[in-house]
Amino acid sequence: MNRKNAFIALVGSLWFCLSLHGAPALLAAERAMIGTPSRGLFEFPVVVAMRKGFFRDEGLNADKVQMQPAIGVKALVSGDIDYLLAWGSTLRAAVTGVPVKVVTGMASKPLHVFVVRGEIKSGKDLKGKTIGVDSFAGTVDYLARVTVRHFGLDPDKDVKIIVSGESPVRLAAVKAGAIDATAIDVAFAVKAEEEGMRRLLNLADIIDLPLSGIGVTDKKLQTDREQVKKVVRATLRGTRFMKENRAETLQMMTDYLRITPSQAAKAYDAAIGSFAADGFVSDKGLLLDVQLTRERLKLTKEIPLSQVVDWSLLREIKEEKAR
Repeated sequence: MNRKNAFIALVGSLWFCLSLHGAPALLAAERAMIGTPSRGLFEFPVVVAMRKGFFRDEGLNADKVQMQPAIGVKALVSGDIDYLLAWGSTLRAAVTGVPVKVVTGMASKPLHVFVVRGEIKSGKDLKGKTIGVDSFAGTVDYLARVTVRHFGLDPDKDVKIIVSGESPVRLAAVKAGAIDATAIDVAFAVKAEEEGMRRLLNLADIIDLPLSGIGVTDKKLQTDREQVKKVVRATLRGTRFMKENRAETLQMMTDYLRITPSQAAKAYDAAIGSFAADGFVSDKGLLLDVQLTRERLKLTKEIPLSQVVDWSLLREIKEEKAR
């Protein structure tokens, strides 16, 4: 009996201690599954929010899974994931009538650099070359085509575009000569240059195009609005932390992206200005993105921005902060 009483007392004490540290909240945490197309700086506000416990502060058990953008949209609609970080694919789906919306922006300008093998000296040298992307019709594919057109070439006739994996895999493919060029996250572009590849173009210099954000289904936004708001709020905290805490952000970049501290510093300084601290993306950038999507899909119908984005949660969060 003494042992039994001692055990009961121990369990009671442990439960009391845990309760003081929020164990019930952890046990009751809501699931938030986030899909991402690849590892990169574009998703870093969410990565920071996960590592710093910002989602946990909102009562969320957030997890992240990597999947190709087109698959990510299907998983979002089916409910296999709750949120998707593939901005381009989410927007294109919304333009075609799929009931999804972008609810917050992260990077308001491209964070990609077009890198090529060392022997390619100019854009004209891309003719006849092979360009690697992470998926067809995804953001990297789109940026690759924008680059080719920028140099006066036809992406459907003058180059060969193939799927060759996420950023680190494409970088290795360029280095090995399996492909000749790719549009790659700036964090990996720094590494590419150090390994003898050339930076042919910074995409942010030629196109004011939003790059990353959080997409949800219309159903999720209607039936689980409070959770979506929590995810948006945690992500905004992640963006602010990045902007205000350079040193710790560089440590996380080095670890997560598997790059050197020097590479992380160069990437951070080149890209941090592209992140939207308040989550809003300008109508100008959105209209350009929608217009380019319509042209590519050969759609003649006008698409209102309200069909592709919903900033109402951002406005609510802004008003709450102002009180």
